[in-house]
Amino acid sequence: MVDGTKADALHADAAVLEEVELEVLRVAGGRDALASNLARLFRQAIDEVIDTPRTRRRLIEELEKTEKTYLGTKIEILFRNLLQLVKGCRLDLRVGDREVDVKFTIGTNWTIPPEAIGEVCLLLSCSETSGSFSAGLLVARVETLNKGRNRDGKGTISKDGRNRIRWIFQDAAYPRNFWMSVSPEDARYIMDMSVSGTERIRRLFLTLAGRRIPRHIVEAVAQQKDYMKRLRRNGGARDAFERDGYLLLSGLYDREEIRGRGLEECSRDQFICVKI
Repeated sequence: MVDGTKADALHADAAVLEEVELEVLRVAGGRDALASNLARLFRQAIDEVIDTPRTRRRLIEELEKTEKTYLGTKIEILFRNLLQLVKGCRLDLRVGDREVDVKFTIGTNWTIPPEAIGEVCLLLSCSETSGSFSAGLLVARVETLNKGRNRDGKGTISKDGRNRIRWIFQDAAYPRNFWMSVSPEDARYIMDMSVSGTERIRRLFLTLAGRRIPRHIVEAVAQQKDYMKRLRRNGGARDAFERDGYLLLSGLYDREEIRGRGLEECSRDQFICVKI
């Protein structure tokens, strides 16, 4: 049974969290707009840190420990910029009249520093495996953390603490890592650096014929500055496609033909290769 003092504290925290959530949704343009923008933010941040065009890495598991730490900082900065919020004097950002600490994890828990005790924390998480993200708010208290601390005095959120989180989104979808839907064998074949950039692009589209391929994947596979040149005729991969009996279609230039063939709708920066 909750005593009166604790009940009052829980009620006060709940009111604070509601206030912060309403302000976040207001500046974000509503819940749907925030969900859509957060989904893009997570995908962009992760892809930029993996940096396939320059590192040839494809998955978040390939990141160094320091890069995973930086990913949290990058997401905090992108979130602040997304909502045009200012940086707080002590914590990561200011929402209305309150300072808020932003915590991100690709795991199942968040690490709360001593300076965030008694403050509102925005808890962000995402899973590349499930392609889902969550966002919630919590007033961090000593009693909402597990007893153990690391060398910096940081603690993880306890079971009781998780029950106090005010969820804005739970397990909402965001774009999955393209390479997670490609078998390791196909990925190695496509990314083989012993062949030319044009040949790698040919392998990409023919191996994954019928699938929408985003422009940034073409860039990652080509590993060249003028990667779009590899999709043109007169020596580019498009000539090789046609020799192989395939047609390369662009979401920017070939929308009507894509619809006419009953293919998946492509955005302006996507391509699809089909058997002629």
